[in-house]
This record gives sequence, C-alpha cells and structure tokens, in this order.
Amino acid sequence: MAQLKLDAVLGTLLQNKRFAANLRRVMVLTMWKQVVGPLIAQKSWPVRISEGVLHVGVSTHAWCDQLHLLTPQILERYKTLLGRASVKKIEFRVSRRSKAGGEDPHSLHPLNPPHGEPLPSPPPETDPLAHITNPEVRASLAPGFARLRATRAWKEAHGWTRCASCGKVHHLAVGCPWCGGIG
Repeated sequence: MAQLKLDAVLGTLLQNKRFAANLRRVMVLTMWKQVVGPLIAQKSWPVRISEGVLHVGVSTHAWCDQLHLLTPQILERYKTLLGRASVKKIEFRVSRRSKAGGEDPHSLHPLNPPHGEPLPSPPPETDPLAHITNPEVRASLAPGFARLRATRAWKEAHGWTRCASCGKVHHLAVGCPWCGGIG
C-alpha cells in the first residue's frame, strides 16, 4: 500500500469543516500562554471562543485596561501562529478564577473543562488516524484528537448533550436553544 502524503492526509481531515473548526478553537484556547507570554497568562485566561470572539477572564481592571491596549498585537500573534484570523475580536472581563484554576465563575455551564481539571479518559473508539501510515504524522495529530475526545467526554459527564436535529451542543435538559428540537 502506498504511503499517503502528509498534505493529502491533512487536506482530507481539514475538508471536514466541523473538525477544522473544533481544532482551531482548541488551538486558540490552548495557545493563550504562548501568545501573551507567562506574565500576562498569570493574570488572564481564555474562557471560551465563539464565532471568532475570544472571551478572556482578567484578574484586575488594570490588567483589563492593559490588555485592551495590547489587543491588536494579540490578534496579530494569533494570526501569525495559526496562519489565519481565527480570532477576530477579544472581549476582556474582570473575574476570578475558580479554585480549580479554571474558567469564568459567571459562566453557569462552562463550555470547556476548567484549566487544570483532569480530563476523563474517553472510552476507546475507532481510531480516526488508523488510515494514516506515517508515524510522524500520526504522532503530530494524536494529541489534538485525544484532547477533542477528552473534552467531549468531560462535556457528557457534565450534562452537555448534542441536539439530534441540528447537531449543536447545549446544556439544557429539554429543548435545543439553537433549533428548538428535542434532545
């Protein structure tokens, strides 16, 4: 069997729009410290990203003001690292980290696990990288897939469900807020 070229494999994966969007969101959130540096990362943390808007929790009003001034440089750094404008706008909000070191306490149902919370090991499922024979490519893609599976398992354990009608994830017991469907 001929070995697939890296660009062909990545091209196939990235054609899946949902996979590409989820991967970009995970990368934006996990790269915060790399983008802003360790000092700023101690005083601020990414909470969530939705529709190109990165929501960031900040420890004080002074840091919030400083980060507002640094917004163009932060956006440019994300564009440089990710190769496109995955973050279009940043909204800063003064808040406290939870005791677990995580997300904005004003969010009743966080979209992602709090920073530092151990993620459950998801049940083994079919390996999405099984068709990739190049071990270097598998090794570089495996952490991203593992993080997505672990985040999905965390959401399921914390009451998040996927709507059977539209496929969007929500945290309501009855009815999807996106399409009004049940489940």
